[in-house]
Amino acid sequence: MSNTMFELIDRIVGLDIGGRGITGLYAPARAMTTEPICAAAARTLTELAPGDRVFIVTGSLSRAGVSTSIAENDGPIGAAVLARALTYGFNAIPVVLVDETTVDKTAAMVERAGPNVVTPAQADIAVATPRYTSVAVVEAGAIDDTEARALAKILVERHNPKVVISTERAGMSADGTYRNMLAQDYSEGRAKLDYVIEEAQARGIPTIGIGDGGNEIGFGAIRNAVAEHVPGGDVLCANLATDIVYPVGVSNWGCYAIIAALAILTNKPDIAHTADLERALIEASPGIGLIDGTSGRLESTVDGLPVAIHEGIVNLLAQAVRKGLG
Repeated sequence: MSNTMFELIDRIVGLDIGGRGITGLYAPARAMTTEPICAAAARTLTELAPGDRVFIVTGSLSRAGVSTSIAENDGPIGAAVLARALTYGFNAIPVVLVDETTVDKTAAMVERAGPNVVTPAQADIAVATPRYTSVAVVEAGAIDDTEARALAKILVERHNPKVVISTERAGMSADGTYRNMLAQDYSEGRAKLDYVIEEAQARGIPTIGIGDGGNEIGFGAIRNAVAEHVPGGDVLCANLATDIVYPVGVSNWGCYAIIAALAILTNKPDIAHTADLERALIEASPGIGLIDGTSGRLESTVDGLPVAIHEGIVNLLAQAVRKGLG
């Protein structure tokens, strides 16, 4: 299949509407793959079988100095849509990893997207029964370094994920802290889920990092570009590199792009995201208690952008899927 439509998908979600410097990160990230990034990421998921696990690591405690239960909607919405695609399209089991303080909110967002949030044991039962049930699992990480390392090993051994995808999840910077887009230290209360990615890499499991600022897990792979193009990038850049890193205008969009590419590669148009669902999830986020990370408000926006912008991106991706499938 021609790369043309996949290149278009990358361009759609690479729109740097927020002016964060992401445009300058695409070329070095693309140089890491042999095809457009959305296709390279989606290709790791094409052979999923019923019951296979995929880790989705997310959650930004963007106002932890005030409360570690305040988290943003960029990340959880994308994770929810990705979880939906994996369970709907493959009867796989998405396992979403977040902070203990945001498990309930993340689970609520995942359920708004369609999957039932269940225990790992219940998920195994669900995929084995003849009557299909859409499921996902949400688990918490650990803050203490020693405990986090041990938990990472347990989680990877227990679930044996086929792929690990991190989206809008800050990674440790060079000095061991977690930094926001202003390069401020916002480490307080944050689970060290970086170790899950490290454990997966040690076992040869593919890893993907999605982000819109350079401080997210995975961007250590293009550190020099982050330092050059993102204000404060030399300080805020995450140390951890993933096999594939996907710089996008809004992290949620990276999830949608991977789903769009996956829909094309597997001829499963029904897994593609829709504008109606996008609006429903964004409008649900204030009631769930997830803020707009830019404004700090419980309102129906993501990264300071109104619903219509996000719907527009989703509609463009949907058109790309239609064209890609002929």
